[in-house]
Amino acid sequence: MTLQKVVLPAALPMIFAGLRLAAGTSLLLLVAAEMIAAQEGIGALILHYGDLMITDRLMAGVIVLSLLGLVFNLLLQWAENRAIPWNK
Repeated sequence: MTLQKVVLPAALPMIFAGLRLAAGTSLLLLVAAEMIAAQEGIGALILHYGDLMITDRLMAGVIVLSLLGLVFNLLLQWAENRAIPWNK
C-alpha cells in the first residue's frame, strides 16, 4: 500500500526523466550503428551523402533525425504530464 501510494508517485518524475534521456541516447546509438554496419536507414544515408558531398540530402537526413528526437521528447513529455498531473 505504501509503495503504491507514496513511493511510486514520488519516483515517477525521475523515471520519466530517465526515459527522456534514454530516448535521446537510443536514437543516437541507432544512427551510429546504422552508420557502421547498415546498408539502409537514416544513418547510412547521412554517411553515404556525406561521402558523396550531397549536402542538401545530408541536411535533410539530419533534419529528419532532429524531428524524430523532438517527437520522441514531446511524446514522453505528454505522457509525463498525463501520468503526473501534480508535477508542473
